[in-house]
Amino acid sequence: MNTPTVEPRFRPRGRNWPLLFAWLIACGGSTKTTSSTSLAVTMAMRGYKGVFWDLDANMSGSRVLGYTQEDLKGRKTVIDLISGDATFDEVVVPARYWVGEDDNGNNLYEHIPNLRLIPSDPSLSGTDTLIAMDPDRNDWFMEALHTYDGDDEVFHLDFPASYGKMVYSVARMLDEDDKVIPSVRADPKDVNLVPDLINELANIRDKNKNKRSVPGRPTLTHLLLTGAPTPSYTEAPARRAAELATSLYSEVLLPLVRYSADAKKLYEDTCPLPVLLPNSYPAEDYRKVATALGFVER
Repeated sequence: MNTPTVEPRFRPRGRNWPLLFAWLIACGGSTKTTSSTSLAVTMAMRGYKGVFWDLDANMSGSRVLGYTQEDLKGRKTVIDLISGDATFDEVVVPARYWVGEDDNGNNLYEHIPNLRLIPSDPSLSGTDTLIAMDPDRNDWFMEALHTYDGDDEVFHLDFPASYGKMVYSVARMLDEDDKVIPSVRADPKDVNLVPDLINELANIRDKNKNKRSVPGRPTLTHLLLTGAPTPSYTEAPARRAAELATSLYSEVLLPLVRYSADAKKLYEDTCPLPVLLPNSYPAEDYRKVATALGFVER
């Protein structure tokens, strides 16, 4: 295996796989996919090579990055990687976004430079059962990482809103150099779910503390709050959530991502926010977040 030369900070402890960004919290509608796709695209536009792993059966990340279930017919997806029926190179596809149709009604896409996608599949919802029936499948992500030999700098991992067996099989491959980033809405109920995540990460570390085969050290490194107040958006829950997050998590809190009513259009138009609305409050703020994480313009 001849691993390409990559800047050391993207290969913690000399390993062959990239830095891992885990967008993880068991909270539905928490903005994980909005934040993970926005940061992945922002970093790619700044020249950083990455792969977006869509690990959620709802396929939101895959759709935003250019692939519907219909587009993926006949293609390998992440479920084939988990079941051992495909390799990383057989599954990964170029990230893209829809730009319209040609005269014959065929969809037209623009590729996103420096970004690729491991697409999801609705059958991913049964992965916990698959792993329970075949414990060897618990090692699927470890196998994918150890056999990886590319030059990507970041793997962006978009998780479902759960702490099940599939999530565990991935999260146990993180160490302190990787980044666990829960993205939550500016709502006190969402912010109050962060302690559950901290406890879950502690459980994973405890289960793996004496194992040499996996790092087993996922640690909360950052918190991202979205939908934060603006001069024209002053909802009381958003204000309280921003105050709560600042008081409890100031040491890990990233720049706030401000509210925008137009941000939901990324799902309607299946287009990443930095491309769809580059001058919006959230797009500006995700660029600040990328900079805060050390991904400055190249």
